[in-house]
Amino acid sequence: MKKLLFFLGIVAALSFKSAPSLSSYKDAKMFNSRSGDPVDFKLKDINGKIVSLSDFRGKFVVIDFWASWCIPCREEMPAAEKLINDMSGNDKVVFLFISFDQDDDAWKKVAKKYADNGPQLIAGDKNEDLKAMFNMDEIPHFAWINSKGVIVKMDAPRPSEFGTKATLKAYLMTDN
Repeated sequence: MKKLLFFLGIVAALSFKSAPSLSSYKDAKMFNSRSGDPVDFKLKDINGKIVSLSDFRGKFVVIDFWASWCIPCREEMPAAEKLINDMSGNDKVVFLFISFDQDDDAWKKVAKKYADNGPQLIAGDKNEDLKAMFNMDEIPHFAWINSKGVIVKMDAPRPSEFGTKATLKAYLMTDN
């Protein structure tokens, strides 16, 4: 059974690699933070409330893109919890968890376990837009957004990687 789940996780992760390319300057400007423009999106939380990235302006945002069917994503959760606990005294940072699940029930079942870690959001039909916005081709994927809403680390290190906490603290110190 574990082999089957692992195989399905690998197949699903490989099928995730089909992020669309941006076709026009207008689209590129909308998704490109290199210009220093803030980014924004609106997604549904676990209670059905619409949450906007701009709701967190003034805070440094760490985003964990994941899915309930993604075994590497779920294996990363304990390290994410540890990082959250290590940063718990810092009210200038918030952790968002954005799922690419297509099945709300499967997402909610897993997301409820991690609800204390930060807002749990689901991308639903906006997943292609988010893939383009964050230039991602696989999950788990992490991104950091400064307090002005600008993506400062499109491909941030995983919480389990050596030095992630120190790097995050350095970014927080320079965020103004």
